[in-house]
Amino acid sequence: MDISISGSLEGDLGIEKMINNLKEIDGKAVEAGIFGGFEQKKAVWQEYGTNRGIPSRPFLRNALYENESRFASFILPYLQNVLEGGSADGVFDALGPFMAMSIQRSIASGGFAALAPSTIKKKGHSKPLLDTGAMYGAVTWKKV
Repeated sequence: MDISISGSLEGDLGIEKMINNLKEIDGKAVEAGIFGGFEQKKAVWQEYGTNRGIPSRPFLRNALYENESRFASFILPYLQNVLEGGSADGVFDALGPFMAMSIQRSIASGGFAALAPSTIKKKGHSKPLLDTGAMYGAVTWKKV
């Protein structure tokens, strides 16, 4: 990711303060997905498919691949804020929900392997990954 900073580094903070502010972010990460419980198991089955007839419906990987550059662009103003003395937590508190929303959009957008006719009959519709809404609703994020 390319980040450019314009302006003077001799402002109120100075370069050392900016470096210290950025160190608050170093080694930290944010993850989005489905963590724990039966919904996580269902997500893995859907993401990679199973040998019991569930085809791969890669909603997590699609969300990452389709939004990777958007995530980088999205956090730039938050990184600038950190350089100007703002909280490093603001980067994670903004990016986490944005990533989770991207996963939910991936689920809702469809474009996955079609459901079997028997599954459509059972569910009453043909939308893959959307049944009770529990897996969709279990999408969240966390700081690590």
